[in-house]
Order: sequence, then C-alpha cells, then structure tokens
Amino acid sequence: MKQLALDLQLPEPCSFDDYLIGPNMEAYLALQALADGGGSEGCVYLWGGAGAGKTHLLKATVQRAMVNGLYAHYWDAATTPLDELAHGYELLAVDHVDGLDEEGQIRLFGLINAQREAGRMILTAGRLPPARQLLREDLTTRLGWGLVFEIGEADDEDKAALLQHRARARGCVVDETVCRWLVTHHSRDLGALTRLLDQLDHAALAAGRPLTLPFVRETLREQTPPSVA
Repeated sequence: MKQLALDLQLPEPCSFDDYLIGPNMEAYLALQALADGGGSEGCVYLWGGAGAGKTHLLKATVQRAMVNGLYAHYWDAATTPLDELAHGYELLAVDHVDGLDEEGQIRLFGLINAQREAGRMILTAGRLPPARQLLREDLTTRLGWGLVFEIGEADDEDKAALLQHRARARGCVVDETVCRWLVTHHSRDLGALTRLLDQLDHAALAAGRPLTLPFVRETLREQTPPSVA
C-alpha cells in the first residue's frame, strides 16, 4: 500500500455558500451584512472551540467583502505577528487573538480603535468569550465593544453531509458511509476532514481501488504508527 500523499494541499472552501450554518444563523447573517457594507455594527467578535468554523466565517466574510469591492484582508495572528501593515483595510479579520503576545495585544487594541474611528470594520475571533480571555483588560473590553457571537458546532449528520458535498465538488466520489465514519471516528474539524479525503482519494487512485470504507480503514490503519510497549 502506498503512503498517503501528505503534500497534497488543495485550497479549502471558504465561502458563505459552503458554510454549514447549524446553530449559527444569527452570526451568519450578521457577517454577510458586514461584508456587504450594510452591517449596523463594524466591530464583531466570534468565539468557540477549535473546529467550530470561526476561521471559515472570517475568510468567507473577507472573500465576500472583496467581491463587493472592499479592501479586505484575513490575518492569522497565530502564524503572522500583527504589524503596521494591518492598518488601512476597510474590513480586517484577525483570527486566533487568544494567542497574541503582549506586543500583539497592544497592536490589536490600537487597530480596533483605529478601525472604529475611521468608520471601518474589524472582525476578530478566539476560543473564549471576551471576559474570559487571558488578555489585557483594555483589549478584552474592546473585543466586547460590538457584536459577540458564540459559534457552535453542527451535529455529526450535517457534518457528514457537507463533507460529502465538499468531496464531490472537488471531484472525489465518496459514499456517505465513509463520511459518517470519518466524522465519528477520526475528526470533527471539517477543514481537516476535507484535506484527509483529498489524500485518501489520491491514495485510492494510486492503488486502483474505489474509495470505500474498508479501503479507508485499511489505509488509515497503515498510517498509524505502532504503539510502543
């Protein structure tokens, strides 16, 4: 059996059309309005656990804003420290604010102030609500200035259905049984599952076999390192 092609990285979908709304309709509609320039509040904070879909919503908002002609940008604070280049966007989305160091927190505090004073929009996201973030008190106050939405996870059946839809949109023919099994036995993060399906599809093509549940189990079992006694 050939190893999975771990370097296979197709772009993840990040539009509102490809977002599994679940319990997040209010946030979904508010962010669409924000991207359309018609939101009543220009400062929005999203919070929720890993894999809930916060990053997808941030990227979808930026993508829609750019389609509408706005100067918008997604900034992942977990991988790129905030600097002066973050200023000046009509809509700025800053992800993973809970991981900011002291300097990054000061920069974000200034960014929120600058965006509001200029009548521009800022969208931020982290794992905890503002009051529970282990950040500077003045920053947590700013994060709670505008709209705050908890982003909850959809149920497993909806995730499996969307995973199958994403797979087919990327040219991967997969049975819903495989998608349900992956959601319940492997991961609940749709981004990670989408990438995994890409890899499994590539492995199935290389092996000349259909992408069935037995093939998936066999392939993932061979990828799991043996336990050390």
